[in-house]
Amino acid sequence: MSRSFRLPGVLLLAVVAASVSAAVRTTAQQPLPQGHAVRHGADTIPVYSDSQATAGQAVWTKTCSECHESKDVTGGDFRTKWAGQPVFTLFEQIRTTMPDGNPGSLPKEDYAAALAYILKLNGLTPGAAPFVADSAALAGVKLILPPAPSGY
Repeated sequence: MSRSFRLPGVLLLAVVAASVSAAVRTTAQQPLPQGHAVRHGADTIPVYSDSQATAGQAVWTKTCSECHESKDVTGGDFRTKWAGQPVFTLFEQIRTTMPDGNPGSLPKEDYAAALAYILKLNGLTPGAAPFVADSAALAGVKLILPPAPSGY
């Protein structure tokens, strides 16, 4: 009779030990690096190229700066709204609402370049590949923004 009580006790002990072990691994994870977009947990990936951000600066100057200042896309309100959000969601927000009065009128590449410039303004690190406005490729990519530049 004592043998039948040991087996459930041993199983219960194994389940508790596995749960404690999993909790320790979860809490011991490193904090997410800042200055990157993140896909699937803590894997950081650059989502734009430096040359694309340079092209985006030209789009910003020609089109966006008519209504926006750089602090509009780097300040606290922007960071609060977009930190942790999918990169593609921000792209779609810009593409479907800008420029004011004629949304969606720019080529998709110009919207992607403008977003690359915004990411650069926010201190995200560029990579070798340009931002690609592909919902499937960017579905799980979230914005992890570094601290705001001083003065914002």
